[in-house]
Amino acid sequence: EKGYLEEEGLDVTFTSSNSSELVRAAVSNRLDIILLAPGSGFAAQEAGSDVKMVGVPWNKVRDFIYATSDITSAADLVGKSIASQAPNTSSEILVSAVLERFGISADQVDMVQTGGDSERIAALLSGRVDATVAGIENLPVIEQDPNFTTVLSVGEIVPDVLGAAWFSSGRVISELAPELPTVLRAYTRGLRYALDHLDEATAVAVERLRTAPEDEAVVAAAIQAHRDNQIINPNLNWTDQQVAATQQLNVDIGSQNGVLPPEEVADRRFADEVIGELGEYEW
Repeated sequence: EKGYLEEEGLDVTFTSSNSSELVRAAVSNRLDIILLAPGSGFAAQEAGSDVKMVGVPWNKVRDFIYATSDITSAADLVGKSIASQAPNTSSEILVSAVLERFGISADQVDMVQTGGDSERIAALLSGRVDATVAGIENLPVIEQDPNFTTVLSVGEIVPDVLGAAWFSSGRVISELAPELPTVLRAYTRGLRYALDHLDEATAVAVERLRTAPEDEAVVAAAIQAHRDNQIINPNLNWTDQQVAATQQLNVDIGSQNGVLPPEEVADRRFADEVIGELGEYEW
């Protein structure tokens, strides 16, 4: 909307899919840069996919456990149905982390595969499941309906786990290295503008999501929540501790065998170059 991609001389094609398909598309040279849950990227890297993390625009988990109003704590999830996307996706990994933290075994709940964020929330609101994990943008919707409640913030359960990151293949990192910072720079400029102009960000979201005018206040509240909770990371940076914690979560739930050294799964050069040019963002 602000022309940052065009200013960088980029003609970008966007696509969307689940994490595993995005990784396959990256390693088969069909996509140059992908945005996905870092845990999925690290697990894929361990399994032999030639991808590395190159920037972190969401440096914390942005999900909550939402449920029917009779579920007021994690302990109440026992015997309940919980919506997730699919095995080894970020939604199931996060639910598994919550269950493990509160000593609930997988066979004490009924995991129901229902699709992405919007499908999981729809399953909860329609009564097909008792609880789900979904992003912070659903918080205003849940909080205004007395039939549902917010049980907990997953980010508080796994405070060092990264939320979402840019990954590229080894081919892109070696052959298209000059282009990578241009993409990251344009994207980061957009993030920063949105953080500083929430009204405009809301208007764009309402237009792109084709939201009904009466729901604009809900969209605005969701965007404000992203800023208030600093879900967005306009500096693209990360720590080795976060890389380790994200992988350890994979290990704990069985989607990764061990924690790989940070230099094997991440490359800081491109994010460092972008922030070196733009400077640190001040909240």
